[in-house]
Amino acid sequence: MGMKGPGDVPRLVTIGGRSGPSLIVQGFQGSGWVVTAIVTTTDSGSSSGVIRDRFGIPAPGDIRSVLAAAAEPPANLKPLADLLEHRFRSAQDPTLRNMALGNLILAAFTEALGDFERAVEAVARLLDCWAVVLPVPSSPATLCARLADGSILRGELNVRATGKPPIAEVFLEPAVVRVADRCVRAIHEADLIAFGPGGLYCSVLPGLLPGPIRQAVRESRARTVYICNITTQPGQTDGFDSVAHVREMARYIGEGRLDYVLLNMQVPTDDMIAAYRQDDVHFMPVTPEEIRRVKALGPTPIVGNFVEQDWQGKRALHKLDTIRHHPHKVATALQTLMGDSRARSPAA
Repeated sequence: MGMKGPGDVPRLVTIGGRSGPSLIVQGFQGSGWVVTAIVTTTDSGSSSGVIRDRFGIPAPGDIRSVLAAAAEPPANLKPLADLLEHRFRSAQDPTLRNMALGNLILAAFTEALGDFERAVEAVARLLDCWAVVLPVPSSPATLCARLADGSILRGELNVRATGKPPIAEVFLEPAVVRVADRCVRAIHEADLIAFGPGGLYCSVLPGLLPGPIRQAVRESRARTVYICNITTQPGQTDGFDSVAHVREMARYIGEGRLDYVLLNMQVPTDDMIAAYRQDDVHFMPVTPEEIRRVKALGPTPIVGNFVEQDWQGKRALHKLDTIRHHPHKVATALQTLMGDSRARSPAA
């Protein structure tokens, strides 16, 4: 499916944790596209884990960050949008230490409205988010992994822990979870569905685990693209190359359903590579042989220079930082793929 006729608005769905949907939201802001971010809610660490345990709701952390990225509030509400990502550094109560205010706001709206999906919608309206932001699943679920030795790990924090056998597969408990009708409808109406980047087993693939999402992706006439990570992630993809990432995506999305893979050909600076290597995060160079092998798996490679610009050093995050994509360069590549003549310059 290519671009629609004149006057038709292209529709893009992005599925993943914080990293992928935030990247797409930033890159496509002002593009005129209708963007729906379907954000996974299976985190179990940091303040999201506290909220899950104390309130019995889906993990709000990743969706909070995407809401903040999509916010276009009026001037009088901009301080609230900025505070969404604020963390309580000096709290005496260890439960509140490093708690993100946005997580508490989402928990409060959920309690007041009686529904997590409605809470996300209410916060999105409050912040005048330009993109549609939806949780998946919208009921509490635990991410689990079966390892290469047959053992089972439960909880996203444990699934991404280091020093364990490789991950053989991931799944949800319970297997049947609540999925918003709006998620399924957005996928069916999309022109393009983008997966990633982000943690393969803990952010990207969990978005495909709920049955209604996986079925909708397979039924949709939209083109699909996987934005492959630039680095490995310890505990998830140790020793992986781009081909291994694509093979796993293809396994979960369904045979013949992955149309394109965006691959970064740009080599980061030596300082950048060395800084992340200290955390066992390794740059994945993409070779001509890997491009050939990716193509042999079915999808068409889209190659380009996508490394973030103006890198100022590793970011102090509550999850491991990695080398990121440049949002506008990715947006330009995807717009070009879909034949959008309004694609901005990659230097934007």
